[in-house]
Amino acid sequence: MRRRFGVLLAAASVLATCSCGGARLAPEIGDEPMAPNDGGNGYQEGIAIRDVTIIGGAAGEPMTSGGSAPMYMVLINNRATPDRLVSVAAPGAFKEAQLAGGGVDLPVRKPVGAGAAPLALLTGLTDEKMRSGSFVDVELRFRDAGTARLNVPVLPPTLWRTTLSPWPSPPAQASPSPTAPASPSPAPPASPSPTGQGGTD
Repeated sequence: MRRRFGVLLAAASVLATCSCGGARLAPEIGDEPMAPNDGGNGYQEGIAIRDVTIIGGAAGEPMTSGGSAPMYMVLINNRATPDRLVSVAAPGAFKEAQLAGGGVDLPVRKPVGAGAAPLALLTGLTDEKMRSGSFVDVELRFRDAGTARLNVPVLPPTLWRTTLSPWPSPPAQASPSPTAPASPSPAPPASPSPTGQGGTD
């Protein structure tokens, strides 16, 4: 967690000197020195992408085919207007991906993702050789800034990464209560038919 806070503090010190101008803020964060980190880093049309990591299994152990892996990152919107991370993909390694809340809002000059929670979950592992120490080609698509492509490391859940939170589990669905079979209503006793008393005139 200490490394991720280092990224955040370094970015915040740069952001404090920024001023608005045109479509982006100037000076741009990508032109400044950044704190060292273990993840993938990039810059996409005014959005700084920092310390992108995928958490896999134990070092050297292959990951489970069809399994999932959380992805963490710090995003800093250096544009003049808010943006949004709308999708994530890792083609060739994972079938699908989910974003926290269905999408991640990126306000201007406010780092997002510096906490312990993952911003994305990669699901349906297809690469049988994937293990901690591998690298994955990841695509991050932003609503306005376009698509960034990064080479992201898969790291084991050790060292400072033990403080990271897992992807939240879906809420358990309550099982319907079994319905007791309805007891048949007792039939009312049959009334005897009245016997007519006939007479002749």
